[in-house]
Amino acid sequence: MKAERGEERREVRRTNQARIAKLIMEAGSISKGEIAARLGFSMPTTLQHIKELTEAGYITESGEYGSTGGRKAKMLSIVGDMGFAAGMDITENYISYVLMNLKRELVRKARIRLPFSKDFSYYEAMGNWLQVFLEQAGMEREKILGVGISLPGLVKPEEKLLIHSHVLQADNISFKRFESMIGYPCIIDSDGGAAAYMELSGKARDGVYLSLNDTVDGAVYLGRAMYSGENFYSARFGHMVIEKGGRPCYCGGRGCLDAYCSARALREEDTSLNVFFQKVKAKEEGYQKRLDEYLDSLAVAVSNLRLMFGCDVILGGQVAGFLERFRKELDRRVAEYDCLDPDTSFLRLGSSLPEVSACGVAARFTDCFFQIL
Repeated sequence: MKAERGEERREVRRTNQARIAKLIMEAGSISKGEIAARLGFSMPTTLQHIKELTEAGYITESGEYGSTGGRKAKMLSIVGDMGFAAGMDITENYISYVLMNLKRELVRKARIRLPFSKDFSYYEAMGNWLQVFLEQAGMEREKILGVGISLPGLVKPEEKLLIHSHVLQADNISFKRFESMIGYPCIIDSDGGAAAYMELSGKARDGVYLSLNDTVDGAVYLGRAMYSGENFYSARFGHMVIEKGGRPCYCGGRGCLDAYCSARALREEDTSLNVFFQKVKAKEEGYQKRLDEYLDSLAVAVSNLRLMFGCDVILGGQVAGFLERFRKELDRRVAEYDCLDPDTSFLRLGSSLPEVSACGVAARFTDCFFQIL
């Protein structure tokens, strides 16, 4: 009985220290007093946990707050190089590699051309390039927490299975064999889900993420957690019908949001979004009209998501990186569709970082680090 009580106390201590470390990571830097207040710990308990975490090398003092008349409060931060996670974002013709530390800082990145293939040689090439990438970063193998893979399609993370990808023209692709090849723990996620995790995880506010890539995807973040739904079928926003009997969608239906708001739907015959928006700027015939139609469809989707979830809506993906110039026009259209509340302050543009999906799937490993202290 005495041994059991001792183990229970140790488990409570590990749990509390993990909560402190995760809070420091999410905050970037934070004072001891704020840690105690936000987690509801007494100051002596907080100080003891911080002492042990500091001695173990997980956290460090990183500066001082401004004086309020007494002793300046110390800023505490995570020691970033205690561990690292790699992320890979697979697209039709390229793979982006990233390396992140425990502070969620992007340490290194690379992009290689490797057209997707179902052949085993593709997975060998993925693994070989990963090894080169990590060697060039000078990484010690034992410091790599794991490798995350983001994919453009519907996935089952617990089975490491890509169920379907319209972009890759692939079905039922398992990544378990890749995990065994490289010798690191692996997780997979959709590119939209991974990007949403990077944007929203650790935040106090709820949010809905709409990913505007070659297909339209999304994610829902409620109560400080990602909502996956049954069988990971939540947030398939690309297949919301916005026009009955409208444009054909690759899913076989008609009028789906994907057919109106994907990057492919916007650029049509143009080789890239850069080319499309250059032609908009040059006022080439028909391009402004196409953009207006796109913004109108996007405004319908945004206002519907706001009405359904009542929280922030974040636009991400390739298209979002070009929307800053047209933000006022998009706001105007959203306000017109939402007659109940014309305030559009809930709408945000997400990170334009091309590697955001790779970073998001890698961040799942860095975040999990503090659950196993």
